[in-house]
Amino acid sequence: MHETVNYTPSAQDPWFEAALVEYRAHRPPPTTGNPYTVLGEPVGDLRDNMGCRNRDLSAGVRVWSTVLDGVPARCCQGREDPAGPCVFFIHGGGFVGGSVQVMENPCKYLAQAAGGLVVNIDYRLAPETPFPGSIEDCVRAVRAVLRDEGFVFDRRRVFVAGDSAGANLALACAQKLEVFAGAVLYYPVVDLACGEHWHWDETVYRGWPDEMVRRCATGLKNNEPMLQKLYLQGRTSPRDPLASPIYRQAPFCPLLIQYAEYDYLRLQAEAFARRSAAMGTEVDTVLYQGLNHAFLDLFGIVPQAKASVDRMAAFLRQHKA
Repeated sequence: MHETVNYTPSAQDPWFEAALVEYRAHRPPPTTGNPYTVLGEPVGDLRDNMGCRNRDLSAGVRVWSTVLDGVPARCCQGREDPAGPCVFFIHGGGFVGGSVQVMENPCKYLAQAAGGLVVNIDYRLAPETPFPGSIEDCVRAVRAVLRDEGFVFDRRRVFVAGDSAGANLALACAQKLEVFAGAVLYYPVVDLACGEHWHWDETVYRGWPDEMVRRCATGLKNNEPMLQKLYLQGRTSPRDPLASPIYRQAPFCPLLIQYAEYDYLRLQAEAFARRSAAMGTEVDTVLYQGLNHAFLDLFGIVPQAKASVDRMAAFLRQHKA
């Protein structure tokens, strides 16, 4: 099933959500000059400019830090319900950045909306930890929770979710562990090889070549070589399904894919959805018009971010292993 979500057009740029344009007009400018570089890439600057402050819309959610088989995590518990779900959330950031802090408010609200446990995994980052270290961290965290009876949830209602590169890692976990009732993917990175299953086409973007349309739609364009260098580091092929899940030749668990209209990753996400469905996967897709990449970071700032978490909670209610 596919759904397209409309938006409130901005008076300044009618192709975009008004709240997004307002936020972008007042956000701090990007920073430069961090001296930390790895393999010739400005990792320090990349990390410094990821994420933003968002808003806590939850109430009555218990939050604590823990370590799961050596992997740090932040846990968010709505009501402690043995019939409730457990969601493992994996943050994005191009495999090299991002943080559990940026995703804490969406995770807290999800725990409240779904009435269950959300485990926000603080995995090790590339390039210091290359492929498959981040995947191994996430798998260890999942296994640690599943074997610990102190965590209260329905073991038939275990899900994995993530945004951008975190969605890529979520799909890797879904290939390594057959325990998930479903996976929720926000604007996923699914093809580090830029292969034959999709191609980028500016004509799909309404308003092209409007300046903001062009800037948002191309913001991540041609980043694949850098991700190969910093994340894969020659340890596997870019066509390895654990690195590029679009090349998997078997179905996944049920998927909910939520993505933005003005995002370079839009076309590969749509191609991945079509290919997964053809392989026999149950796939639901939601396209959010008027938004760009990483809109979940703007939780409590753009209304669609909260709406997307409500859709995720509804997806959790509909599925059991």
